[in-house]
Amino acid sequence: MYKSRMQRSHTDSLGERDLRPVVGKRARCAPHLGYGILFIALLLFGVSQAAAHEYTAGGITVAHPWARATPGGAKVGGAYLEIKAAAGTGDRLISVKSPVAGSAELHNHIMEKGIARMRRVDAIAVPAGKSVVLKPGGYHLMLGDLKMPLKEGDLLKLTLVFEKAGEIEVEATVEPLGAMGPHGFDRQPGAPAASGAHKH
Repeated sequence: MYKSRMQRSHTDSLGERDLRPVVGKRARCAPHLGYGILFIALLLFGVSQAAAHEYTAGGITVAHPWARATPGGAKVGGAYLEIKAAAGTGDRLISVKSPVAGSAELHNHIMEKGIARMRRVDAIAVPAGKSVVLKPGGYHLMLGDLKMPLKEGDLLKLTLVFEKAGEIEVEATVEPLGAMGPHGFDRQPGAPAASGAHKH
């Protein structure tokens, strides 16, 4: 009996000594494992965020939709985006609607006697394999009779109606008053830079 107790005690003590280095190694690896998991989570979040800024149906992709915040009491707002058509799949944007606007129209800026004016257009053509950028100072979506102000940080629901692709529902980010592009860009993604590089 005495011998077996001594053997058990010896075995237990060896077990403790054998386990200590293993536990120590695991403890030292734990922070690195945590950083790895955090990196993967952030990467996946970034991918999901990028995907969330593109909406595709019927060969048409709507990318980076956004709108400008409006001051209190304003009844008119503008929204912008890029429309891409797959090769062999040309289409036309024929109308737009939003639950926060009593009316919504397709507009373009034109120059008349040196003065920039907005004009309503019946449709915006998107040639096959090409993209059309709706941006400040060009084609854009005009939202009238706003039921509430467009507030920075909100998401604005828009339904774009295409001649062939049908309806595509998107959520536009509301950017600061006077913004020229979404997410800190100084222009609409897809539009050529006038000068300098974009900023984030």
